[in-house]
Order: sequence, then structure tokens, then C-alpha cells
Amino acid sequence: MDFIKNIKFFTPTAELKELTILQHIENSEDTTQKELAELVNAAPSMINVYINDYEEKGYIIREYISTKTVKYKITSAGVRRKNYLLITYLHELLKLYRLAKENIEGFLEKLEDKGYRNILLYGAGEVAETILSVIRDRGASRLNIAGIIDDDEAKKNKKLLGYKIISRDDIEKYNHDAIVITSYTYEDDIRRRLGEVGYDGGRVVRFFW
Repeated sequence: MDFIKNIKFFTPTAELKELTILQHIENSEDTTQKELAELVNAAPSMINVYINDYEEKGYIIREYISTKTVKYKITSAGVRRKNYLLITYLHELLKLYRLAKENIEGFLEKLEDKGYRNILLYGAGEVAETILSVIRDRGASRLNIAGIIDDDEAKKNKKLLGYKIISRDDIEKYNHDAIVITSYTYEDDIRRRLGEVGYDGGRVVRFFW
């Protein structure tokens, strides 16, 4: 759960930090307060406050190996607390996923209403991955993803959720009705690059529009 250091959309709450710390202690009794501080992006002094609080509540115990070496062990109460936090966190994420899914499904339905059947995605990042996940969840779909274009050489010829990542130079090798730009940061650059290779701008669809 070291993703908390790079989390962008949410401000990590005390409960999320608690979940992360308890999970890490369960998996690694030899962890240090420095490691825990890096894990949840907190000052080491705050980790000591958290640890004291969890110990007082019976979630963990300390085992002193020496004057300088301490092992942290999660208790059965700590495991129950960790599992409760995990389920609560997952429930909130699912609510947000349903909201995002509704918006993506609405976007896909608009593409289908325009008569598009085979599309290419441009940008093999988190947006494309989310769209592909929603399409998979739909089951039967009138839309077919022919491939994913990306300008990152390291990604080419690899796959994202089973879909091949291709070069911009290979666009015409794939039967498709339109290209959907799935990059927020590089949207304008992608439109310009498609124009440079003479691609019909009328067949370019922007997801963030």
C-alpha cells in the first residue's frame, strides 16, 4: 500500500494512514518508524504518536529485541480493525468508481450513437486503462478497441489489458472509424501530431471535452 505517497486525488486521512500502517506491520514485523514515515508521508515523530495510540488501543504490541531494536506485531484486534478499515475504504472507492463508470458509459454510448464501431485510443495511460476496464464490464458491446496508440517508445508493442500498443506510424494498418484521445496532459500535442501525418481531424474524438 505504498501508493499513499503518490496519491493525487485524495488527501490521505488518519484512517487511511492507520490502515496502511497496520497492513505494513502485519506484512513486515521488522519495519522501522523511518520506513513507516516514508510509507505514509509523515514525520517520524508523528509515527511514534500513531504507534503509541495503536498500542494503547490493543491493535499492536512491541517486542523489544534490544535497546535499539523493536519488532511491531499486529494483534487479533489489530487485524479486525485493519479489515474493517479496508472494507470501508473499498466501499468508498467503489462508489467513486460507479460515478466514473456512469460518465464513461455515457461517453461510449455517444460514440456508438455516431455509428462508430472500431476505434483506436491515443494515450496508453490511466484514462485508457479505465475506459478499457469499463468496456470489459459492459460485456456485450458494439464498440471494438482496435488498438492503443502511444508515442512512448518504451510502451510500443506491449499490451495494456490485452490490447496492443502501437506507433502513430501504424495507424492506417488498423481498421477503425475514429481515434479517441485519452490523454489530458498531451491532448493538444496529440491533435497536432495527428495533423502532421495528415489524419482527418473529423475522425478525432476528445474524451476531455
